[in-house]
Amino acid sequence: MTRPVNPDLPENLMALFEHLRNQLQMGLLAQGIDLAPPDIRLLELIAEAEGLINLQDVGRQMCRDKALITRKVREMESRGLVRRERNPGDQRSFQLFLTEAGKVVHAQAQAILACTHDRLFAPLDAEEQRCMAHLLQRCLDAQEELPQ
Repeated sequence: MTRPVNPDLPENLMALFEHLRNQLQMGLLAQGIDLAPPDIRLLELIAEAEGLINLQDVGRQMCRDKALITRKVREMESRGLVRRERNPGDQRSFQLFLTEAGKVVHAQAQAILACTHDRLFAPLDAEEQRCMAHLLQRCLDAQEELPQ
């Protein structure tokens, strides 16, 4: 049996994400970082798995097609933030790495993101934050169980 959804829940969740995106964008601009939040996620994914991640992996994790990811990676390359190297195990694919400049921008962006999160979730105490994270994870886990 499906329970009705409180209409405030989806609306508040979307408003929260929009606020987070806007605050992150403003923080990036204030630091002179001309990147959008999805670009920061791209750098984050590459930093987490440097040399082990390829364009297809990034596309899957960001829910974007390979062509879009390829364009974004080329843009990041032209900015000197990312480099691609042929995968020695599969010459058809590239491994992705952050450059030294990319590592600096990634670290700055992560600091901005942490500050943004701290401000956003400051009204919640540690237990409320843990509970919120747990409830959201339950919703995500339940989606994996549903047929696509």
